[in-house]
Amino acid sequence: MLSQENIQKLHMNGIYRCDPVLSWLPSYKQDNPYWCQNWTFRVREYNGKYWMIDTYWSTGDDHPKELTDENFDKFELIFDLDDVERFNGEYSRWICYPKDDRWLVAIDSGGLGHAKYFIRKGSRPIKEKILELLNEELNSLQSMVYSKQRDIERVMNDEVDLRYV
Repeated sequence: MLSQENIQKLHMNGIYRCDPVLSWLPSYKQDNPYWCQNWTFRVREYNGKYWMIDTYWSTGDDHPKELTDENFDKFELIFDLDDVERFNGEYSRWICYPKDDRWLVAIDSGGLGHAKYFIRKGSRPIKEKILELLNEELNSLQSMVYSKQRDIERVMNDEVDLRYV
């Protein structure tokens, strides 16, 4: 059973994480605890009980974990969905945000291999990181321009087989 004190601590729109607990799994999943499991959860209340539903399942986990005072501390709040927004940009832009304002979380059947990027609402990228990224992109473009200029020179000087340019 879950005490009123712990119920008050719940974020009903939160995403929680928990390290795999093999004893919670059916035997056929114990060799691979991430098979159809993200070990990230959403809270659901049903008939006066609170359940942790793995985010792998959009329609509901086939093995929900009843939340009790005994297992309450196994679940750590990652963030409240009201406080974050999904980041749909590239990884190189996402890492420009402060570490405390960004998360990479498996929240659907894509699992860990296709985890989603989140940032805290109102967060802004770090200016120095953006400048560093822009300079890296500029250096890459300058290198490409130099390479193309060199290719043009080699073609003009008949130094290259035109089939391979």
